[in-house]
Amino acid sequence: MSPSVQGRLPQLLLIEPDRMVRSSVSSVCRGMDLAQVHQAATLAIGLQMLQAQRMDALLVSLAEGEAALSLLARLRESHPKMQMAVMATSANAAIVQQLKALGIRRLLLQPFKIRDVVLTVEALCEVLPLAATAGS
Repeated sequence: MSPSVQGRLPQLLLIEPDRMVRSSVSSVCRGMDLAQVHQAATLAIGLQMLQAQRMDALLVSLAEGEAALSLLARLRESHPKMQMAVMATSANAAIVQQLKALGIRRLLLQPFKIRDVVLTVEALCEVLPLAATAGS
């Protein structure tokens, strides 16, 4: 895949406590030129990174529970147009309703397939799938 129209890859902030998951998502994005991934192991570090640098999209783990949902709500207010998705090991109806209320339409359930990561990041970064750009 080619970089975005501006000639640069979209900037994606990945907030996930599991180093292996962060590494896997980052490797997929780098290998397929989907996004430049900035990694944070905690919500606090992720928030500092958001304050220091402009990000195009956000992929956040719900591992920190209510704190993650609270951060997403604050970010939705301060960055209403930012594309956001979440990762979780499970999600009940109440969580899904909270995510919908925040305008978050992408939930990546773990363990996930590489294809699911690609589709989620493409949607976040508004990158056209390879098949569509090839005209098939």
